[in-house]
Order: sequence, then C-alpha cells, then structure tokens
Amino acid sequence: MRFFLDTSICIDVLRTAGPESSVELFKTLEESNVGHISSITVAELFAGVHLSKRRNAAEKTEDLLSFLEIIDFTSEIAREGGKIYAQLTKLGQKIEFNDCLIASTAQYAGYHSIVTRNIDHFARIDGLTAITPEDIIR
Repeated sequence: MRFFLDTSICIDVLRTAGPESSVELFKTLEESNVGHISSITVAELFAGVHLSKRRNAAEKTEDLLSFLEIIDFTSEIAREGGKIYAQLTKLGQKIEFNDCLIASTAQYAGYHSIVTRNIDHFARIDGLTAITPEDIIR
C-alpha cells in the first residue's frame, strides 16, 4: 500500500520524542519505498531546518527525505490548490494555504487519503480522507 504524507508526520519523526506510531510507519515506508510527499512539504521542512538550533537538523531531514518520493509542484497543482482554498474560504472553513497545496498534490498523484496529524484541516477537502499513523499501524 502507498501513502501520501503531510508535513506533520515528517515532523513527528524528526522530533526527538515523536509519536511512536509515526516512527513505526516510517520504518515500514523505508523498507518498502512507498511514501510520497509534496515538494511543498520539503519547503516546510527546510524552513524548520533553517530555524532550528540543532546542528544535525539538515542531515536528519535529508536522511528522512532519502526514501520518500517527492512529487514536484506544478502549475496544474497550483490551480487546484487555489480552487480548494477558495472553496473552503467561501464556506467559512479556511485552512492554511500550504495545506491546500499539499492536498492538491496528493489528489494530482492519484491519492484519496493523506496521513496527517491535522485531521480537522484535511477532512474539509472533498475527495480526500484524512488518516493518522495510528489508523494504519493498528
């Protein structure tokens, strides 16, 4: 089974005391090379690297990315992300713009679900189911 991951799950693994379920999920992904992320997630992770005081933050992030397939951001994904953001804003259910871009990347890649800690955000997006690592590891 393939998984599309939100930034929140990558951050779980990069934290020293991240949730065990996220770490366990990443071990599975590392062994089978079935994890996908958006290039938007890469940007968010490296913003964290450059804000971090940890010496090895960049190295840990590169190690994490080494076994994930990164789906590059395109103008088609951008258009769909803008549409998602506008739809949610009109409904009074606005979420972070980057989450709309990550969701549109997942949908562009053929995913109908995303592994995240931000269940409330991603559950608002039509055609995308938000699941946690715990939902998978059970």
